[in-house]
Amino acid sequence: MIIKGNWFILGNGIYFEKDEVEILPYLKLRKVNKLSVFELAGLGVKGFNQWSLIEPFCYLKNNFEIVSSENENTFGYDILNRAWLLNTLLVLRKKTMINSIASLNQSWNNLKELHDVQANLCDYHINIIKINSLNQHNIEDADINWLKEYFEIANILAYNHEKFRYSLEVLNSWRYCIDLKSAIAIIWAAIESIVDVSSEITYRISLSISSLLYSRGKKRIDKFKEIKKLYSLRSKVVHGSNIKDIDIENALIGSFDLLSELVNYMIENNKMLTEQDFESAIFE
Repeated sequence: MIIKGNWFILGNGIYFEKDEVEILPYLKLRKVNKLSVFELAGLGVKGFNQWSLIEPFCYLKNNFEIVSSENENTFGYDILNRAWLLNTLLVLRKKTMINSIASLNQSWNNLKELHDVQANLCDYHINIIKINSLNQHNIEDADINWLKEYFEIANILAYNHEKFRYSLEVLNSWRYCIDLKSAIAIIWAAIESIVDVSSEITYRISLSISSLLYSRGKKRIDKFKEIKKLYSLRSKVVHGSNIKDIDIENALIGSFDLLSELVNYMIENNKMLTEQDFESAIFE
């Protein structure tokens, strides 16, 4: 099904100063004024049966909407999934409390004038893992400039490469796991999918990633040791060893950062990593 027109995805969990921020001509962030319970109920009358799930956001600050419009691209993410991609890239930028709640075919700032309502819940979860050091609320100029430069590159990589799509899905979905251990497990599943090794995993993953991200020298050695330690923690967590809560949280932070580094590398170099890339990084 081809989705046309303009769609407005209600969200929460980030802050930006201007009323509207343009990422691309067909993709914007816009502040949403205080939502009214009565106006939301009006959506229910018009057929949006899940309207009551949105009621808690009437009492929260910093609501916003992603405005996604048609453009000339004939491939990649469509109008609604493009909003999901923007949400996920903001998670990549450590805005991990961002939450896309529901989509609507008109602005959430204009619920008084309802017409031909089409609305659905998005990837909305009541519970979300909160890690303070990964919880940056403010959208800075650096974030906006990065998104403007790399959004379409991420879109095309996702269209062409299943492994890249999977890494994006994990970047977004680990936050909705039932506990930190489960989150660590799926993050490392994505990392292992990118590196694609099946034997001597700890050594080869550590060597491959550290060689890719850093030139020969102390920084590469330190990164190698850091990844080995992370993978050891990952193994203990996944296999149910007795580990302190603070160590589990640190393992999650380090694992998220590592996956983020790999995804950033692919986006900023406009390429899906292959075995040849890791071999070249190690031996050349």
